[in-house]
Amino acid sequence: MQGHAQQQTFKRNGHINYFLRCLRALPTAAQSSDSNRITAAFFCISALDLIGVLELKTTAEQRAGWIEWIWSLQALSNNQRPKIAAFIQLEYLYKSNGLIVVHHQNDATSPAHIPSTYTALLTLAILRAPLDKLNIPGLTSFLKSCQAKDGSFSPTPGDDHVYPNEGFQSDVRMVYCASVISHIIRDFSGMNVNATERFLERCKTWEGGYASRPGVIEAQGGTTYCSLATLSIFDRLQNSSTSSNMTLRWLVARQIGGFQGRPGKLEDVCYSFWCGGAISLLDHGALINKRADRSFLLSAQFPIGGFGKEPEDYPDPFHSYLALAALSLTHSADDDVGLGLKPLDVRWNVSVETAEWLRAEIARIK
Repeated sequence: MQGHAQQQTFKRNGHINYFLRCLRALPTAAQSSDSNRITAAFFCISALDLIGVLELKTTAEQRAGWIEWIWSLQALSNNQRPKIAAFIQLEYLYKSNGLIVVHHQNDATSPAHIPSTYTALLTLAILRAPLDKLNIPGLTSFLKSCQAKDGSFSPTPGDDHVYPNEGFQSDVRMVYCASVISHIIRDFSGMNVNATERFLERCKTWEGGYASRPGVIEAQGGTTYCSLATLSIFDRLQNSSTSSNMTLRWLVARQIGGFQGRPGKLEDVCYSFWCGGAISLLDHGALINKRADRSFLLSAQFPIGGFGKEPEDYPDPFHSYLALAALSLTHSADDDVGLGLKPLDVRWNVSVETAEWLRAEIARIK
């Protein structure tokens, strides 16, 4: 714990500049995320929203450009299935007559993608983009095409010959993203909720936490959050065995200053959100040692902004955003140290202010 006392001042300006830099070009340590630019953009834009400086530090022209780019990722497909509309993960950039041109791949090589759709919808909301162009029937058709018989979801539409629904990525992360998309658009017709709930119950381990899939014997903080958030969205959290003391005990035991993702592992800033968020979903946020968690998180700040996954590690947008989300979760309501972060909607993982705007915007267009 002594090593966590090195940095205890919140580097607000440093973090603002870090996320602005990442919006221009990803640092070397984060370039593995280049193939999923929309998710990286969400981390940066949502971080600026949580800090409360998005409109102050970006121009209307920049925000309009990001909105146009996100809408360009909305794909419509007629590929031997009902029309689906969602957001793709990849695009190619190339130069033509000195201009940067976006070239989308075809359905087989760049299909609509559940996590990209989740982050695209939230980013459009953060940017306050009117959602009249959102194809809600296409979204529900897309979700149906991704759900497997066991209730899980694959990231892309299932193809029994190329990419079966029950593939290796069909886990609770995809279930969570699908449930948030359905919750956002106020339409659960794209998923079999009962089958999904049964799938999640089968993911619960003997420890009390949740694994990524049934049969995986070890629970993990991120997958536990995804499972609990999904059941909360279904309004089935308090009435199920998932709210048991066993689950809560497992989550609280993950705090050793900051939080670890599994027993025997080191602290990692992302688990301050995954585990802290899961504890909050169970209405026991008071059990989080806020001071110890804050000490660990602040010690993981990089000198010029951003957060590494642990102290003295290089920052990346993923860990940097989730560190802010964790601090928002525990300190926005009772900000005794002056962090100045907006409150967080723990189920959607976006500011409460943005979540409220998005609910009103969906009501307007439906």
